[in-house]
Amino acid sequence: MAYAAVISLRHSIERLVNPTIDPGITKSAYEELGGSQQQHQHQKDLDDEGVKEEIESFMKIAKKLGEEYNRELDNDEDADVSTIDDFSGKKSTVVGLSDQCAEIRDKLLDPESRCKIVSIVGMAGIGKTVLAREVHQDLIHHFDLTAWVSLGPTRRMEDVLVDVLSQIDPTASYADEDKHTLADCLYMILYGRKYFVVLDDIWNPKEWGYLMNFFPGNNNGCRLLLSTRLQKVPSPVDTMYVAHNMRLLNNEQSWNLLSQNVFGEEYSPPELEKVGRNIAENCEGLPLLILAVACILSESASHDPKYWEDVLYKRNDSTFAVAYEMISKVLSSSYEYLPQDLKACFLYMGVFPQNCEIPFTKLINLWTVEDFLEPSQFCEDFATKCLKELVYRSLVIVCKRSSNNGIKSCKLHSAYWSLCNKEATKTQFLHVFNKWSDSVEDCIHSQRRISVQNNILFGIKEVYDSIAAASTTRSLLCTGLYLQYPVPVCIDVMFLKVLDALSIRFYEFPSEMLKLLHLQYLALTHDGNLPSFISKLQNLQSLIINEHQSITSVSDPTSLPRDIWDMQELRHLWIIGSNLPDPIEGAELPKLLTLHVKGHTCTKDTFRGIPKLKKLVINIELQPRSREILSCLEHISILDKLESLKCVVVNPRPRFKVVNPTSSFPRGLKKLSLAGLGHSWEYMSAIGSLPNLQVLKLRYLAFRGPKWKTEVGEFRNLKFLQLEDIDLVHWTSDDDNCFPRLQRLIMRHCYKMMEMPLQIENIPTLETIEIADCNLIIMLLAKSMKMRKESSGNDFFPVSVTSSLNLL
Repeated sequence: MAYAAVISLRHSIERLVNPTIDPGITKSAYEELGGSQQQHQHQKDLDDEGVKEEIESFMKIAKKLGEEYNRELDNDEDADVSTIDDFSGKKSTVVGLSDQCAEIRDKLLDPESRCKIVSIVGMAGIGKTVLAREVHQDLIHHFDLTAWVSLGPTRRMEDVLVDVLSQIDPTASYADEDKHTLADCLYMILYGRKYFVVLDDIWNPKEWGYLMNFFPGNNNGCRLLLSTRLQKVPSPVDTMYVAHNMRLLNNEQSWNLLSQNVFGEEYSPPELEKVGRNIAENCEGLPLLILAVACILSESASHDPKYWEDVLYKRNDSTFAVAYEMISKVLSSSYEYLPQDLKACFLYMGVFPQNCEIPFTKLINLWTVEDFLEPSQFCEDFATKCLKELVYRSLVIVCKRSSNNGIKSCKLHSAYWSLCNKEATKTQFLHVFNKWSDSVEDCIHSQRRISVQNNILFGIKEVYDSIAAASTTRSLLCTGLYLQYPVPVCIDVMFLKVLDALSIRFYEFPSEMLKLLHLQYLALTHDGNLPSFISKLQNLQSLIINEHQSITSVSDPTSLPRDIWDMQELRHLWIIGSNLPDPIEGAELPKLLTLHVKGHTCTKDTFRGIPKLKKLVINIELQPRSREILSCLEHISILDKLESLKCVVVNPRPRFKVVNPTSSFPRGLKKLSLAGLGHSWEYMSAIGSLPNLQVLKLRYLAFRGPKWKTEVGEFRNLKFLQLEDIDLVHWTSDDDNCFPRLQRLIMRHCYKMMEMPLQIENIPTLETIEIADCNLIIMLLAKSMKMRKESSGNDFFPVSVTSSLNLL
């Protein structure tokens, strides 16, 4: 059942039938607009008609969804029954997977006597079952008992147990036994024997947690091989658990798989190789999609380069569309069996274009203002949990990790993006504009969310009128490529809650914005000052304003209107290139969590007005020939809830005057990034004493001077340290246990450094040392650390040393 649309139905009916608009805000808005009682009555009539239309529209959706849900309940069949073999017409060889086969075999055949569980993890269609089958066939002769059983999302536990028992004890009959008897029989038969059991396609960790209790450890080299879309499954205390995260095929492997399934053992025509490699690359390494495309290409029997070029450049749209449809049954089960509260989160990712790398913070902030997440005091935390759950279920790919190993950006594989848009369209959760024909569809007028993924379309009258007529629209997102020239964006939609127009440049701030009293998320690109009427948007939670390539002079910085302090619902204020003015006495932004502004904002009164701030980004541009003294961190201790601080001087000068702050950093600070401030290294003791600091990044002239000595007891919880482009020469430590929890050390462009603490090589938690383009002495020192560790038996000491000048 499409949970997303049902949630939209519920919230829309509640909002429309039982309005909750604050009377004071309504009165003020009508006075501002010069409204009269007659205009109000006319608008009420229009609103009543809109209420009727929207409820009728959603009731139709609910009826349709109910029918689909009943059909889904009647279908108790495993949706994920297709394999790669289905598309090739013959047994698929393990093309591109041989290296992963070898890795898994090595893990299963190591001399460890304890029972070991090896889990093959990956998204649908990546080849988990093919890989498990290959390994199973290779290893069956190494064990006393072997079995292969498929679970899937709907298979009963009794059937799974009978399946295993019938393979390890084929002479007995277990058809009439209950689950508990079957489990006892399984345990007794396996007890003391060296067994190897493959459990393919595990969906439910609770069921697996129940099942694993009946596989005895035996301490004789027993092995369990699992395949699952889940990033982690539970394992007993007395067993070893090893996860093998399957890798998408690289470009060479993708081409080999495609060409073998199109041309067989024959040599591929040279005139098709270049375009064929590009087609394979467009499959993004997913074997099932590669095989589906290969099936279409082979059935076409066309070796005409022009036809293949049409496929590549999607002029022949049907090729990849048909391929996505061919594999949709395998992929769609990942969506269909999602917990209901995750379905809408997945569908919402369709607002972004195909292959778009989605910033974590943007996605979370958008989710929190939509209706499908229940209101909560900690809504950002809940949204983050939802995204992690989608990653855990292998639906979302993590593109970049942050310094504390969190998600920095993510995306959908193109096959899942196609599934996402298909489901979103079917349930009227979302309508996407990519071309002119998307504006003529009948369903647009009832769409709650519109995503314009080609911003030029706003210049077409039919498209503009189509969006303007969508009176039920609550979210308008312009997610196409950045457009620096003005287009007539349609924002005159009264109940709009989300307007993301960051990819469109506004030369003037649109006055129509005043009417959007329900707006909760606003993002756009605008170079001038914000008008004071922005404060009339009292429901706004996120306000993001970007500059267009910084055309303003540093001598003429823009400022926010002081009325910004009246916006009591603001949680995220991201104003690139502007200052936040001091508040009038007693004014606060009590819910503000993140703030990105210029350095002149950092006054005592401003900090007192944002008591719950968790993340602060400060950009400082020095005036030409300025003699000003930098003191932007002087009052930072006022922000006692602050967890993340980034302060950057974008145009530092080596000899400008800097005063070390007399104020200490907030004790709760977890992440600190500094650049260009030029503090003396003596000030590092104030940072080293922070009890919760986990991430520290020091870039260009963050600190100045030749010597830094870390003292005993400093940096006790630091996990990530980055030193980049600093003038440090001697880095030493008096602490034999320095940086006891450090996991990653990164040093780049430290050309003057000649000494670093030798104690670093003894840090037990260290996972990575990256040295890039540093002084030759430091690079040789890092290599000698690695050699000493390897000579003492540690073959995996994590040191990477690179030089663009080929000094090593």
